[in-house]
Amino acid sequence: MIRIRLLVLVFALALVAAACGDGDSEETIATTQAPATTATTAAQTTTTAAQTTTTAAQTTTTEAPVVGLAPGNYQFGFTAVTSGPVAFAGVPHVQGLQLAEREINESGFLGDGVTIEFLVEDAGGDQAAAIAINDAYIANDDVLALVCCALSSVAGAIQPNIVEAGLAWVDHAAIAPTITDPDNAFRSFPLSQPSTAAIAEAAVAAFAPENAAVVVTADNDGLVSDRDATLGVLDSSGIEVLGVIDTFADDTDMSGAATEVISLGPDVIFLAQLGNTEVLMVQELRDRGYAGPIIGNLAIATAETWEQAGDTLLGTALPIAFFAGKDVPLVQDFATKYEAEYDTMPDIFAAQGWQVAWFMAEALKNGGEGTREAVLEGVRQIQTMETVFGTLTWDARGEATIDAWTFVQWSPDGELVIWDGSADGLLPNINQ
Repeated sequence: MIRIRLLVLVFALALVAAACGDGDSEETIATTQAPATTATTAAQTTTTAAQTTTTAAQTTTTEAPVVGLAPGNYQFGFTAVTSGPVAFAGVPHVQGLQLAEREINESGFLGDGVTIEFLVEDAGGDQAAAIAINDAYIANDDVLALVCCALSSVAGAIQPNIVEAGLAWVDHAAIAPTITDPDNAFRSFPLSQPSTAAIAEAAVAAFAPENAAVVVTADNDGLVSDRDATLGVLDSSGIEVLGVIDTFADDTDMSGAATEVISLGPDVIFLAQLGNTEVLMVQELRDRGYAGPIIGNLAIATAETWEQAGDTLLGTALPIAFFAGKDVPLVQDFATKYEAEYDTMPDIFAAQGWQVAWFMAEALKNGGEGTREAVLEGVRQIQTMETVFGTLTWDARGEATIDAWTFVQWSPDGELVIWDGSADGLLPNINQ
């Protein structure tokens, strides 16, 4: 078990909401500020009263008034995927988490002598391993809440035991819509299906296709939902779907599937796959001469993707909630700190890890005490939060939403750059 223990002091943060040019709302902040949140007035009044009582009691016994959380180290369980085929996402998840943990503990955000610690265990994407890890967290009374998962299949496997245990569970990356169905389950990042629909609409408007093909990781519930979001847009736009090609999470050869897709002769190809298979699909499609637009997803938004596929990725467009190149103070502050720490720019997965750490810190602060019940209530109090994704708003289901997404594409420099949503704005691929 990797234990990340940083016992340092923290400062309070404030954010002022501002809208970005591409539709994501961000907050204008100084480099020492943390995400701002809004909780209900009633809940805040109750917490204040409780804190006053605690202060009085502590003044009597210690002659040193303390308001809020009692000094100490507060723990959360984090199920990682730092090994296996999805490690391209899991490693930056943990790096972003660790960076935020250090910021929280060094900034005084939680109060004097109060630190937060994420107990990190790698399940490698294996369902049985994830169940065992989370059962151990549940049995550990010091663990106040759980953070998981990178894969929807893993999320589905651990859900029954967490629901029965009743403590807060926050999903930091998996995209299955059913994850937030239980009333103790929440998502700390914006769900991807709206982004899938948004870029499908942009592609239809830009390229005016007569037909299209869709490729999906058929054994992943989240990506099946992404497939359905694309199909919904194509259907409502009157675009003929020539075929839906099923692939699977453990596939290591996309040559057959790519040949099948090309044989259909689609004007546009939409991909709803895991990153380890999607990058192979793009390679195979371009190597076999496909010259039309390819619309992917955030799974191929990593530097590792470019290292593997190179210029076959040119002009591949995808929607993301976080873009390190965005000229927004909160984004730039995070990107600067992340690059200084890890010698690389943060991607969407690093942003997911960073965001969930701040989300859990805010929940702990809202709850006012180190109990599972208080943290669960603290999560429920979070209504809005300024993040590197933009202004997130949570609904009654615990689902986070944003107003707009950023469309990006792979450039010849091996970097993600903005796609403006037009046909002329899409960079040429290797077959054009």
